[in-house]
Amino acid sequence: MASLYPYLILVGLSIIVATLWLLGQARARVKITNELVSLNEELEFDLPNFLRHCWQPLQKAGFRGISWHLDWFGSTMTASEGKEGELFISRRLEVEDIALTVNLYDGRRRFEQRYFSTMVSQSLFLIFYTDMWVKLASVQGAFAQTAKMNVFLQHDMKNIVQLVNLLGEQLESGRPGSEEKLMESVRGVMPTLRQRCERFLKTLSSEPSPETRTEIDLCEALHKTAKIHDLSVVIDGAGEVAMNQESLDSILDNLFGNYVDQSQLKTGSRPDITVTIEAEGEKLIKIELQDRNGSPCKWPERLFEPFWSEKGDGLGIGLYHARQLVTAAGGRIEARAAPDKPLIFVMKLPK
Repeated sequence: MASLYPYLILVGLSIIVATLWLLGQARARVKITNELVSLNEELEFDLPNFLRHCWQPLQKAGFRGISWHLDWFGSTMTASEGKEGELFISRRLEVEDIALTVNLYDGRRRFEQRYFSTMVSQSLFLIFYTDMWVKLASVQGAFAQTAKMNVFLQHDMKNIVQLVNLLGEQLESGRPGSEEKLMESVRGVMPTLRQRCERFLKTLSSEPSPETRTEIDLCEALHKTAKIHDLSVVIDGAGEVAMNQESLDSILDNLFGNYVDQSQLKTGSRPDITVTIEAEGEKLIKIELQDRNGSPCKWPERLFEPFWSEKGDGLGIGLYHARQLVTAAGGRIEARAAPDKPLIFVMKLPK
């Protein structure tokens, strides 16, 4: 029996060492989880921003890489960090207008490492899910507090003021001998200004606007909106869409207005818009819009996010409203952004 004591002591010491090692690993993973939680709090529960910054703590946890695809209120964002591999933990999370697919690549999915990896990954997915619900709750709360009608009224009034300012600038910059050109510009702007004022008054009086669908020539509608914003536009292709005239005017007005706003913030030059129109199957027409003088978009996933604006005085509702109108017409709209190229809006509208 005495001869077994050394072996029992060795086994006991081995168990103690293994236990201490496991406790150390568990504490390290808890520390990393706390670091992820703190990072999320510092970034104010902002999911797109958290995705951009979460790789460093995950790397400490032993993960080889991470990749994700985020659908953020109709805009998409795909990125990856580290290295991909055959072993990974995958999860897809969806909350109304937000959807996220994540792959965590782990090269050490054996025995206790599998348990620790799963523990960290589950905490990470919980943070993602929490951020999605926090964002959705903040959007819904904002709509409830400000009253949705008042928000859109403010946006319509802002557009009316912009038109009046544009008209005033054209009148002030008029030179002797340019009266005919000036009157032509005024005749082009005034019908749209009147239409917006009437829509504004209808909204105030709670009169529903008719949603009659008509056949609309896209080239004519694009040129009319570009003229209102005093922009040049080059159109390749042609086509007609079947939708409400006011809805299409509002969609194009928001898109062109976004290009004007971006040029004032970044390039300092007037937008030079190119539009491509082509058939998309039997039922849809695809329209691509791009500003050749535009700069790359830094936050493409936020373009359709309500109440988010790069401008200090912006309502952040224009492109969100445009997307709502496109969807209601039976179409789709997305923004395509590359790191070194101007932003492209792609719309698909019913023929």
